[in-house]
Amino acid sequence: MIKDNIKIIKDYFKLVKGNKKWMTLLFLSSIIFHSLSLLIPVFASNIIYEVTNGNANETYMNIIWLLITYIAYNLFHYLYYVSYTHNFEYSYRNLREKIVDKVFTYDVEFSEKISKGTILNTINTDTAHLAEMIDNVCEIIIGLLKVMVMIFIFLKTNLIIGFIVLFIEWIYLKSFDHLNIMNTKYLRGQQKYRDKLTDNLSQILNGLGEIKVFNIYNKIKNNFYIITNKWSEQYMRKRKYGNIRSGLMPAIIHFGKVILYFILVYFVLNGKYEVNILILLITYFENIMTNTKDLMGYSRQIREWSISITRINNILNYSSKQQITFGMNDNDYINGLVEFKDVDFSYKSKNKGNIEKINFVAKPNEITALVGHSGSGKTTITNLLLRKYKIDSGEILIDGENIYDYSKEVYSTNVVGVNQSPFIFNMSIRQNLSLIDSNIKHQIEACKRVGIHDYIMSLPKGYNTILSENATNFSGGQKQLLAIARTLLSKAEILIFDEVTSSLDTLLVEKIKDIFENLKLDHTIIIVTHKKDVMKIADKIIVLNKGNIVGQGTHDELMTDNEFYIDLQTNNYSSSNKKTQENITQQKHDII
Repeated sequence: MIKDNIKIIKDYFKLVKGNKKWMTLLFLSSIIFHSLSLLIPVFASNIIYEVTNGNANETYMNIIWLLITYIAYNLFHYLYYVSYTHNFEYSYRNLREKIVDKVFTYDVEFSEKISKGTILNTINTDTAHLAEMIDNVCEIIIGLLKVMVMIFIFLKTNLIIGFIVLFIEWIYLKSFDHLNIMNTKYLRGQQKYRDKLTDNLSQILNGLGEIKVFNIYNKIKNNFYIITNKWSEQYMRKRKYGNIRSGLMPAIIHFGKVILYFILVYFVLNGKYEVNILILLITYFENIMTNTKDLMGYSRQIREWSISITRINNILNYSSKQQITFGMNDNDYINGLVEFKDVDFSYKSKNKGNIEKINFVAKPNEITALVGHSGSGKTTITNLLLRKYKIDSGEILIDGENIYDYSKEVYSTNVVGVNQSPFIFNMSIRQNLSLIDSNIKHQIEACKRVGIHDYIMSLPKGYNTILSENATNFSGGQKQLLAIARTLLSKAEILIFDEVTSSLDTLLVEKIKDIFENLKLDHTIIIVTHKKDVMKIADKIIVLNKGNIVGQGTHDELMTDNEFYIDLQTNNYSSSNKKTQENITQQKHDII
């Protein structure tokens, strides 16, 4: 038990950095108030002894000392809780920031290996546990010393009584520790299924529309109950040991106390000890067992919270072969010439979307369209350009420089993407735009350029209108226009649009076509699309099939002799409809 706790405490201090001032006060105040608690039984027994012998002055003096001890005990106990509160706030805030900062730096593969439910529960629950743990560490260290002092008093008073107390203490510790180990084992199972429940609930909330459309509520509910039942099974097993700990373990204390009464009463009746010694030793025994119970409670929590240490370290120490670092090139004068040279890439977890020997150029002041059937590699190319994954071989260049050589600041402000479902935060329109550029004049110019300014001004609160989560109180088209305006505020030279017109009506598609034509005047535009009308405005079209480029040119050029492009044009609706159906089916599968 001690060895395990020492390892956990070491791991804790490696992970959590507390406030030195408040941690020092925490330990100091704990030492003092625990030491004072040892004096209280002494003064209490002295009062009984002196009053029994008719010594009034000594009795009152011991009462005064008892009062002073109580006052000092409560003051230092209060200081202990104040120190704990300040240290908790400091540790909790810093630990959460550390995890969130780390999550922000990870690649796409991270979210595939560590579930959203695990991340959310770790940030919200595990960090709170570890911020509280300093209290347990302090109480275990000081409480253990306190128990050792009291056992020493027993041994010094009478060796036989001391060894009996030691034996009872040993049985109590061993039994309690075994129950704690089993409790922690099944708590791990609980947390595993709690993460799955969080994931499942998140998917249900995201897929409520599909659940209603396909009328699959009962299947979803059954799957949810399966996970709930597994969680309940782990809980019931854990509680079995908790019930023994709470219901039966006190019997060891009671049995030991009765034995001590027999022995001490025998000594008192035979004149070896005064009554005050009996009261003092019985009080100390009760304190030993109470403190031991508290120690084992803290030990149990430390074992349980060691799970939190593991979970947090899994996030903080996550490493990936796909982890992409930034370079030192801080040249911010980007023209926007994009080149793919013999680029190969394959996903480790799926077959679709892999690309092989991709070569093409996307020029400034032009619209370059990536087209092809689902799984042909279109989105893979944009993901690679956005540095979501690292290529297996070849080169991706911007203005002749490798994209991995640019600094983070330069790259993130020059290459920006908008996808089919852009995320809008639950805050006002102005706050959403201010995340990129807080200049109100720039915000209005961007919104005017994409044609959404007049609509925003027609709203009762204008730019101060609060958007619901992910802008559900905006139409799909309005959300896309707002996302494009937000993208323009980044001042990026290279704009990537992945299927931004796929779910829009014809009128809005025409509007976004006009926006593309306008944006290419001072940007490099790369679009992924299955819309025929959007393809026609592209200056260059890259036709992809099964991860290979099977054609490049304008719409008219490709319509003359490229069978793959002709097929896309003549079967465009069925292909897009098929893709939409695939997406819905996949969402349905994820939820179930």
